[in-house]
Amino acid sequence: MWPVYEVPLEYLAHLVTVPVTVNGVETTFVVDSGIGFTILRDTLPGCVPTGETFTGKRMSGQDVTVPLATAPSLVFGGEERRDVQVGLLDMSGFPDALEHVGGFLSLAFFAETVLTVDYPRGRVVVGGPADGVEVPCRAEWDGPALSLHMPLVLPDGRVAEVEVDMGSDALILDDRFRELGSAEERRVDGTDETGHAYTRRFTTLPGRVHVPGVPELGQDDPEVMFQSIIYDGLVGQQFLRRFVVSFDVAASRLVLG
Repeated sequence: MWPVYEVPLEYLAHLVTVPVTVNGVETTFVVDSGIGFTILRDTLPGCVPTGETFTGKRMSGQDVTVPLATAPSLVFGGEERRDVQVGLLDMSGFPDALEHVGGFLSLAFFAETVLTVDYPRGRVVVGGPADGVEVPCRAEWDGPALSLHMPLVLPDGRVAEVEVDMGSDALILDDRFRELGSAEERRVDGTDETGHAYTRRFTTLPGRVHVPGVPELGQDDPEVMFQSIIYDGLVGQQFLRRFVVSFDVAASRLVLG
């Protein structure tokens, strides 16, 4: 049973960051519900490689393989967890803004408790009650990785199943929903870290997106990015930070206060 504690959060652009101590080293982690499982910078000392790897998929379908390791000690909010399974990642190619980030805390790290991101108060609360409107979700495990998917009503009435991704900012939708977007869009062509070429289109989504049956829990004319992805979409911080958001994986639900 996890104790109840809360930790002040800070923003790095749209990312939520918190202080974490890994093997005695104080550092900063991003809390990211879309990362899958907990990832550490491969230069952090003290982690013990297991000799195994894990392969997961990016939203665009590319396989990404990381070596697995055991972190002897991970302290968050004064609570120490020992022998935590983590992935090790070479973050040397990440943007300079992330140079002081030691890793990413995943939803899987909190799978046995309730994780609440209290955006209005600027706090991350672990183990407390979840108060608000319950949104039934689908929790999906892929080996050590966990993702949570919620229904989201689009402006034309269709219900998309979107991954709840604190690592994203704007709403992301698959290209098959592109006709819902504004005619004015900005196109970006590029290549991601895996060498995969992509086309992303940025625009607004006229109308309201909202929780099924609760239209007041929604967002009007959200920014949206269209790309060919393996999901219906991902809902990010522009939507989430309107609420107190509780992740209750054991009950397969999101609670929006």
